[in-house]
Amino acid sequence: MSIEFKLDSLSRVILLVFSLLFAVASCGKQLEYKPAGESGKITLFIGQDLDSISAYVASGYFPTPAGVTTYLAFYQLNRSSFPAYGALGQDVDGVPVDIDVNWGAGSLNAHKLATRYPDSALSVGLNIAEGDGHSTWAKGGLADIAVGAYDANIRRLAKFFKSINNPVYLRIGYEFDGVWNAGYEKTSSYISAYRRIVDVLREEAVTNVTFVWQASASPVDDVIEGYSENIQAWYPGDGYVDWVGLSWFLLADERPKPVLTQRQLANEVMHFARVKNKPVMIAESTPQGFDLEKLTRANSSSLWNGKSGSGKASKTADDIWQDWFVPYFEYIHANADTIRAVAYINANWDEQPMWAKPYRQGYWGDSRIQSNVIIRQKWLDEVTDESFWLHRDTELEKALEN
Repeated sequence: MSIEFKLDSLSRVILLVFSLLFAVASCGKQLEYKPAGESGKITLFIGQDLDSISAYVASGYFPTPAGVTTYLAFYQLNRSSFPAYGALGQDVDGVPVDIDVNWGAGSLNAHKLATRYPDSALSVGLNIAEGDGHSTWAKGGLADIAVGAYDANIRRLAKFFKSINNPVYLRIGYEFDGVWNAGYEKTSSYISAYRRIVDVLREEAVTNVTFVWQASASPVDDVIEGYSENIQAWYPGDGYVDWVGLSWFLLADERPKPVLTQRQLANEVMHFARVKNKPVMIAESTPQGFDLEKLTRANSSSLWNGKSGSGKASKTADDIWQDWFVPYFEYIHANADTIRAVAYINANWDEQPMWAKPYRQGYWGDSRIQSNVIIRQKWLDEVTDESFWLHRDTELEKALEN
């Protein structure tokens, strides 16, 4: 998500929804992945809200995604007040509720998403952060999770997972190394909370969940802190992590500040995953700063390359594809032995109040693939390669059965 958004949240509940909880269930069904080009494929997820996903599918241009993305606010799962049930879409008894939670960034309802795409995998981001660096949501929340104070919330989560048939990728405390996630800087507390969530879900015999541990891989985080962290400090252990994840928003090799680039930070995550023999998910990705419909690029953040939304320059569709998408897809292909899933955020960010002017959360633009005929065709040329990408629901089911 947006760097500036995380650092300058306008509401305690806004950022609370955007934390990813991805869990490791050793007892659950898991895809058997082999390198693309052999028998394995990379699962393509589309996100990150009901409206954006629906627009992608309803355009009629693309295969139904093999995965879809949503977010949950962990501390709110058993509460009917806003955000109602943490955007779970079910009440405390597991009864579906037609309440879409919207913080100004599109509608969220995990139950509705799961039932709308019953044959797609579900990537669930669960926020367990204690705040955003400026405001506090759940003081001591991580320590409380670790000692069982929030076991009812975890069991509520388990009930939801048991109520759906979708394979679930649960990203617990996503972007653990992001300075914007208050509380995660206490690495021992983060690890203990992460493990507690996994342990309780296992006690509840949840069988359709895989646990993903996601780094931010953010150059802007390094700009803010003045150094690059060793992500191993947050590692919950091999028995608690099935997959490793990362985010990818900036140009691969852009370096306006003296820090590691997007590619270099991604490489660090990839190296760690290979050492641990864990598959990787690019869990959030979007061409930040580009408008695919208006064919422009503007500064994404004052922390990175200039005042958010300023410096807008015209681009051709080919320019945009070459600048952001070509390095992105080349990186995926070059690391297809380890990258096994990719989640693309297909949103008109500039029409969502949270991300629109005056761009307090950074400038994101419009990443809708369907909005430009040239980019759309190039996307189709890439993702419809059925030897590499997984789309079909039946293919997903067969892979799960192997």
